[in-house]
Amino acid sequence: MRYVVPGFQKAVLKKLEALGHGIFYLTLRIAGQPGAYALLVPVVLTYVSASRRIHQLTSPYLRKRFPKHNPVERWRDTFRIVHSFGQVLVDRAWLGLNRSARLHCSLDEWDTILGLIEQRKGLVLLTAHVGNWQVALAHLKDLPVPVHALMHYEEEVVAKHYFDLRGESCPFRIIKTDGFLGGVVEATAAIQRGEVVTIMGDRLAGGPSATVKFLDSQIRFPAGVYRLAAATGAPVAVLLAAKTGRQSYHLRVWDVFHPSYSSRKHREADLTAWTSRFSKALEAYVTQFPYQWYNFYDFWNQ
Repeated sequence: MRYVVPGFQKAVLKKLEALGHGIFYLTLRIAGQPGAYALLVPVVLTYVSASRRIHQLTSPYLRKRFPKHNPVERWRDTFRIVHSFGQVLVDRAWLGLNRSARLHCSLDEWDTILGLIEQRKGLVLLTAHVGNWQVALAHLKDLPVPVHALMHYEEEVVAKHYFDLRGESCPFRIIKTDGFLGGVVEATAAIQRGEVVTIMGDRLAGGPSATVKFLDSQIRFPAGVYRLAAATGAPVAVLLAAKTGRQSYHLRVWDVFHPSYSSRKHREADLTAWTSRFSKALEAYVTQFPYQWYNFYDFWNQ
C-alpha cells in the first residue's frame, strides 16, 4: 500500500506501543510483578522470533561479547538480553504503580562517595545504560547534597519513568541535554556548588569523543564529561547498577579518578586515558553481567 502516509504508520505504531504498555500496567495492577514477569516471557519470545530488527540491534555487541557462539547460542543471547531489559521496564513500572513496592538495593563504597562529596569540589557520577540506573538515582536522594541527572527527558514518552507513573516529584533534578549548550552550563554550576551530577558515559550523541579499546576492538566513547571534570576540578566515580534478583539490585563504584590535564600539549592524550578508565570499568561490568548492557547500537561501525 504505497499510498499509506509514513506519519500515519508512525502514529499507528505509537498507539500499538501504548497498548502494549497498557496491558503490562493492567497486569501489574492485577497480578503484581510476578504476573508481569510471567507475561513477559511469551511476549519477548514472540518478539525475538518475529523481528529481524532486534537481532540487528543486539548483534554487534553480542558478537563481540560472545565471539565463539554459534547461531543458536546467539539467538538465545538475544532472547536473554531483551528479556533482561524487559524485566527492568517491568520493575520500573511496578515501582511507579505500586507505592508500597520496594526494590532492595545494596551499595558498595558508600563511604567513598561521601568522602568525595566532603572534598567540596562537586562530584561527577559516571553511569551507563546498564541494570536499572533509575534505582541508582533514587537511592542517591540520601546524599547530603542535591543530585542532578544530565539526561534526555521526554514527559510524553510511552515508557514512563517510575516517578512519572507515581505522579510525584522526581527524587533528583533533571538537566535536559536538549537545553542550552546541552545542559553543560547548568551541570558546571551544580558542580561548582559542590553538588553531584550524573552523566551517561556510554552513548555518543555528538560533542568530543575519544577512541579507546573495548572488548578487543576500538570504539568511540563520549569525552565531554572528562573535560567538564577537568575544568571544574571535580572527581569522577563510575557507578553502575546490576540486577541480582527479582527484587534486588546492587550498586558498585567501579573506579574513581581525578581528571587534571598534565599539559596543554597532552590534552587529547589525557582525554583518551580518562575515557579508557571508563571503558575498562564497563568492560569489567559486562564480563560479570553480559546481559545487562542495554545500549542497542553498533559502536564498532560509527
